[in-house]
Amino acid sequence: MLSGLSLIAFTVPAQMSEELRAYGANLVVLPDGSQGLTDEQLSIADDAVGAAALNRAPYQYTNLLYNQQALPVMGTLLDDALAVRSYWEIDGALPTGADQILVGENVAELYRFDVGETVGLTAPTTAEGAARQLTVTGILRTGGAEDDLVVMSLDTLKEFTGGVTEYNIIEYSANADGTTLTALADAVNARDAGMEAEVVRRISQTESGIAQTLQTLIWIVSVVICLLTMISISATLNAIVSERAREIGLKKALGALSRDVMGEFMGESILLGLIGGLAGVAAGIWIANFISVRAFAVQLDVNWWVVPITLVFSVILSLAGSLAPVRRISRIRPVDVLGGE
Repeated sequence: MLSGLSLIAFTVPAQMSEELRAYGANLVVLPDGSQGLTDEQLSIADDAVGAAALNRAPYQYTNLLYNQQALPVMGTLLDDALAVRSYWEIDGALPTGADQILVGENVAELYRFDVGETVGLTAPTTAEGAARQLTVTGILRTGGAEDDLVVMSLDTLKEFTGGVTEYNIIEYSANADGTTLTALADAVNARDAGMEAEVVRRISQTESGIAQTLQTLIWIVSVVICLLTMISISATLNAIVSERAREIGLKKALGALSRDVMGEFMGESILLGLIGGLAGVAAGIWIANFISVRAFAVQLDVNWWVVPITLVFSVILSLAGSLAPVRRISRIRPVDVLGGE
């Protein structure tokens, strides 16, 4: 049970954290003024977050005209955005060309856009703004703000903005707990580069809360199991000492010292601990995988360091549980047990 619970305590929270990444970014970077973020600031933020970033996506928002009606548009690196916002559902395909777009579910319903249809969009900045005919490759369903947007690549959006790219927000999906995320946000803010990093508390707190609650519960159960195991070992060895009292008395009568007999029992305890530990590890891996799949719907990632750690704990518990029974050996007198008492 200790090996199985250890695997669950260390692997399931990590895998659940990866699953929670599907709910969006846990760290965002925003401009601290009215101007958007530049590619240089994007590089600075990337450098500050470093290797903790699993995925990152920048976003630029603007309005384009469709039949003289304003349409909210989001430009992004589509593959990166899909990695960060993996909850996106697309009926159709992700745009691969500069003349392709996604439309949100609500936009598609309002203007009756369909996959494969050509949509004419115009930049509203001048009387003769840039105009493009773009093909709808997919309908985007998210249950969020993206359903009211037209989504395109940054390269496509540049053709409407005169080649100007100013990011309104940069999202990071980082492999970090709440404390580490706060440190990453502070690292970005310390660069004093005209941007402000914020932790998405809703996601980070949920992730940290689930992991901490699960691990705390598992450690409490593990402590109880250790105590029960020591009691069981002590009771079993007490019975063994009682059954072998005549044998122990005979050894002492033939000249064996108490410490010799005690060393023999301690050696047996160590051997039983190793054998039980090996059997327990094998059973624990199966139990942990069963619980992970049935209770948490994640496939267990077995860390093989649990094998030596479990063996060490098995030996320690065996020795701790045998201390009281072994002390009884020193009180056994050959004259008493061999005389039938």
